[in-house]
Amino acid sequence: MSPSTEWELVPPESVLRQYTPANVGQYPDARLVALDAFIGQLEKALPSALAGLKRLRNNQSFLCRFPPEIICHIISLAKIDFGWPTLNAARGVSPDSDEEEEAPLIKNGGSLGWIVLTHISSLWRQVRKMSVTLQGLHQTEDYLSLQVALGAPHLWNDPSDYFALPPLLSRLIRERARNLPFRLELSASSLRHLRRSGHKIVLPARNIPIAELHLLFFSVGNFCFFERGYFCTVGCFRHLRVLDISVLLGEDETPVSLPAALTASSSMTHVDLHNCLPSRWDASMFGPHLTHLSLSYTGEPEVPHLMPTTLEFSRILAAATALKSFTIDGIHLQGPSFPYPPMRLSPELRTMDVVSWRETAQHRDSLIFLENVVFQRPNVRMEVSLGDMGGVTSVLYDTDIAKDIPSLLRSAIQNLYRQQIGPPKHIIFGHKLFLTHDSETDQSPQRAWPISVMQYMYMDIPEEKSLLNFEFDLASITDMSRLYGDVAPVPFHGLRTVSLNSPGAWTHMESGAWWRAMRDAVDVHSIAVYFGDCAKLLPLVETVLKDGAAVFTVFPRLKLMHIHLKALVHADGGPVLDETNVESARMLAAIQAIVRVRREQSTESRLESLVVDSALRGWTIWSSLQVPVTFYRFNSHHLDD
Repeated sequence: MSPSTEWELVPPESVLRQYTPANVGQYPDARLVALDAFIGQLEKALPSALAGLKRLRNNQSFLCRFPPEIICHIISLAKIDFGWPTLNAARGVSPDSDEEEEAPLIKNGGSLGWIVLTHISSLWRQVRKMSVTLQGLHQTEDYLSLQVALGAPHLWNDPSDYFALPPLLSRLIRERARNLPFRLELSASSLRHLRRSGHKIVLPARNIPIAELHLLFFSVGNFCFFERGYFCTVGCFRHLRVLDISVLLGEDETPVSLPAALTASSSMTHVDLHNCLPSRWDASMFGPHLTHLSLSYTGEPEVPHLMPTTLEFSRILAAATALKSFTIDGIHLQGPSFPYPPMRLSPELRTMDVVSWRETAQHRDSLIFLENVVFQRPNVRMEVSLGDMGGVTSVLYDTDIAKDIPSLLRSAIQNLYRQQIGPPKHIIFGHKLFLTHDSETDQSPQRAWPISVMQYMYMDIPEEKSLLNFEFDLASITDMSRLYGDVAPVPFHGLRTVSLNSPGAWTHMESGAWWRAMRDAVDVHSIAVYFGDCAKLLPLVETVLKDGAAVFTVFPRLKLMHIHLKALVHADGGPVLDETNVESARMLAAIQAIVRVRREQSTESRLESLVVDSALRGWTIWSSLQVPVTFYRFNSHHLDD
């Protein structure tokens, strides 16, 4: 079925407006409460009569007489404090359709958006009581007066829906909402609900300015339908500040092109586009007020004709002087790599993400982009994620380009670290990934922030100023040792902690190039490692002569070791991991050797503490080590007594 036959847009000017101030106090709250109680008693006993009763109940609420524009604002204002209307639904499969449906139930809420409530209340005067939930607060008169004075109207919680606001607030709501710009939100779930209930879509009047437009999980067909019926109205969007559009693409579908009306506002502060791209990359929305920019394309077809050139993108970044957050995902910049314009970022920038999980040529161009990034503010929280879809067998894998990836990767990493205010203090290694940051906060000696966190937990790292997170799941990078070479692209000389307790971190410890690179990290005082990888730490006992004295080659000032368990393995009802196990004995022998040799060498190199996973607490070996041992439940962050 084509979108034009699925939906019908009702011109806002044709909607009957029946609001009159004289009718506001006509029906007291007590009557609505009584009707709600009566309806609640009949919901299970006589479901066939509910529709008429609910229609009667809501017709007696003064809010049903408001124009839809004002109702939109009431709901939009309420979202800040109370959350959003939800359709309580459970997903199921229709017998005659492959599509998932939403059946009204009590659990598993899904967002509806205000449009359902708007046109139901203003045109049909009917609301499904179970479709709307709101947690309001019953205010005292003094507290309510205070909230009104602060300009934050609160909604009544008895009866518990938007259509029984106390008349005391009607004047405030009307005055506050009448001339304010709209926040317009439509979601795929709200459209499905409207279609099943046989309702039409009533949009705000064409002279009402839209400040925020959110289109969530639209299909290409639905987006094109709204584009023809509504989004072509330039006047509504002249002062648009927030544009948030996500489109779900089918197989072989290409991203939608935004109409000029949605990109013409120079007041734009927030642009988040998923599988939709502007028709012109010099649009006014990329201006000095922009603080958040996110562009992503996840479809399969290559669309170079829709992508920006390197020069166009350089101009976008240069014009966005207030930009604080910047993300590109699957955006393949077009144009020659030489000469390459500088990608000068805003001095206000706080976060930057660059993601590419498509073809080898895009990985190359993403790295060239990072080579040319110019920060005007050091210490940015940044994530770079590159990966192959299908590996070396993929038709998108180019062997010739793949040969250049390691050198480009080194160059890009060097450029990013060169512009930080100082070298990183902490590093977390994983399989083809690493994370560095400069947090000085330790929550406790046992938990030892940030050493005891894993790489994927970086959002929890406190008080960091510089955080760089890299993932290179590329077939052209067989192991990370190719990144080190003679001079490592990451400045290791400022490191204080090294964490190797992430999946795949052992690949670094098996690389001689990694151990040679770690020789620069002379101030490391703490390391974290999985128990099963402890045998790979034996290079910690190697020494060299320096000024006639033997010094440890790696981490000469090491004081603390964290020993984690990756998981407890069970077989036949009993633990495989025990002190007498051959593999366990090998790990314990390595730990003993490190403690003994470091102790015998000098006071400066002597280990001062081991923090061991509490699952290993009962082993007798810990009491024989000449170093204090404490036990810690790393998963629960709890120190054992």
